[in-house]
Amino acid sequence: MRRSLVFAAGLLALAPNLAAGEATLEFRRFGKVTLYQAEAQPGQVALFVSGDGGWNEGVADMARELAKTGALVVGIDIVRYEKQLAASTEPCLYPAADFEALSQYVQKKLEFPAYRLPVLVGYSSGATLVYAVLAQAPPNTFQGAISLGFCPDFPRTPPFCKGAGLAWRPGAKGKGVDFLPAATLQEPWVALQGTIDQVCDPPATERFVSSVPHGEIVMLPKVGHGFAVPRNWMPQFKEAFARITRADAATGQPAAPVPAAEPPAPESDVRGLPLVEVPAEGAASDTLAVILSGDGGWAGIDREIGTVIAGRGVPVVGLNSLQYFWKRKTPDIAAADLVRILRHYLAVWHKERVLLVGYSRGAEVLPFMADRLPADLRARVRLVALLGATGSVGFEFHVEDWLGGSGGKNELPVKPEVEKLAGLKILCVHGDEERDSLCPSLGPGLATDLALKGAHHFGGAYKTIAAAILREAGLAGR
Repeated sequence: MRRSLVFAAGLLALAPNLAAGEATLEFRRFGKVTLYQAEAQPGQVALFVSGDGGWNEGVADMARELAKTGALVVGIDIVRYEKQLAASTEPCLYPAADFEALSQYVQKKLEFPAYRLPVLVGYSSGATLVYAVLAQAPPNTFQGAISLGFCPDFPRTPPFCKGAGLAWRPGAKGKGVDFLPAATLQEPWVALQGTIDQVCDPPATERFVSSVPHGEIVMLPKVGHGFAVPRNWMPQFKEAFARITRADAATGQPAAPVPAAEPPAPESDVRGLPLVEVPAEGAASDTLAVILSGDGGWAGIDREIGTVIAGRGVPVVGLNSLQYFWKRKTPDIAAADLVRILRHYLAVWHKERVLLVGYSRGAEVLPFMADRLPADLRARVRLVALLGATGSVGFEFHVEDWLGGSGGKNELPVKPEVEKLAGLKILCVHGDEERDSLCPSLGPGLATDLALKGAHHFGGAYKTIAAAILREAGLAGR
């Protein structure tokens, strides 16, 4: 904790310096990254990965031009990053988590008013890596990706994790891997390909991209692998970036929400809350579910469990914890906002009962919120499900969260709040590899303890968890 705080303190001057246009910082496996900013408050974020030449003037000029569109551009040296990947002892590599953490850390460090999903950009070998990261990540982790000079081969030999849909085969002569077209990509991926590229075969790239859902190929006459003459490709590059961010704004998914009003808005008014609705399918139920996401926002486990529950006739409203707790809340404010959500959706969806579900940070704050519900709403709660909870929690994201530290003195113990929920049915789910889980400390008289194989993501057993939630809530027949 102390080491992380000292490191963070050394970066406190970064934000003012960045107003001049460029700054650097260090973060985990990425080592030194360079930040480019042309506006005081950027409207978008791009994570830009270099080619094999490292972060040189060629890619730096690309980043500067992209920053002129109003984006904060984070320049990443792939040479340094690849060395860290090669040294990893993990059973499989999951760079999507590294890139997501970098984006969150930089935006929190620069005091963005709300979190924005980044766009991935890569040149040459970086073009290959950002494709892999996008294919590996859960939906709603990144807005999309742009690859300049894409080849499917990548030199790293440690195995990659499949994640949401990354596929590959061994490379030629056993060197590295050749990535395969992703079958389930949900975010836009644009490949800018020079027609005179002598490194990445243009027809092969065109065939690859055309076989990827949401893939788009932009063929560039007079452009080789070096992208040497900006006028021959820069307009198309900026237009691709604009299309991805425009599409994002149209869906409203990762756009910055208006922070929740403090003091809370009137009951049943949910404007300003970062909510996601998942309509029910199948036979209707008298119950709705509210799911508080983990630190990654509405992606991965939260989204998958919500989809399964909604498929059983129970509509779901998800609260994006990453966006909601980007600014500090108190337990009372968070509880008041939960009241707003329940009043609104019980009325609009004509439901009588509710499931309260939280994952990770969402599970840790949920007992504080549930305990503060008024009696009439508390009586409607069928089940409180806590997934992957630890013993303490803070009500705001901190820079230290991405540096291996914690909120320290600002964190509150969770178990006393769970004990206040006596009388409600509680399910506590944890992975058998988790060492800091809240669940074993609760005891059978307070909560049903369900241990699953795996760590914090439960080995991907999302359908099993959803079934357990419905079973404990008395909805097993759905």
